[in-house]
Amino acid sequence: MVAPKEVVYKKSAGGVLIHDNKVLLIHWDPPRSTYDFPKGSIDPGESPEDACIREVFEETGYPTRIIDTIGQTYYEYAWTDGTYHKKTVDYFLLEQAGDYTEAQREPHETFAEVWCDITKARELLGRDIDKDLLDVALEKRQATQ
Repeated sequence: MVAPKEVVYKKSAGGVLIHDNKVLLIHWDPPRSTYDFPKGSIDPGESPEDACIREVFEETGYPTRIIDTIGQTYYEYAWTDGTYHKKTVDYFLLEQAGDYTEAQREPHETFAEVWCDITKARELLGRDIDKDLLDVALEKRQATQ
């Protein structure tokens, strides 16, 4: 195994938005072709909560507000530039807080927002930790209604 040229530690925040019994996911374009919850890096001086609201809006065009915390995930991956990433993501349960506007994605964010029913979302999510987050989000959402 070749040693990575650099190990990058990343801290991000993301959200699970459930509306009318559908879950908002992002679907990455090929070759990646994966489904994820919207999330992104926490800027210097920014709270995880503020980063979550900002990132979900930028990536999907949906304004949201936080209902509750869901949990934290950790995973590692190698990137195409030879770096190795160790990533922690704080997740929050969200509700829609306004009307959709066009997403403001960065050039490297080649994905589309997709609304899926809950069963389909569970099938599409590739990581078990994301499926677990969905389950926790559903439990917490039911408890708040």
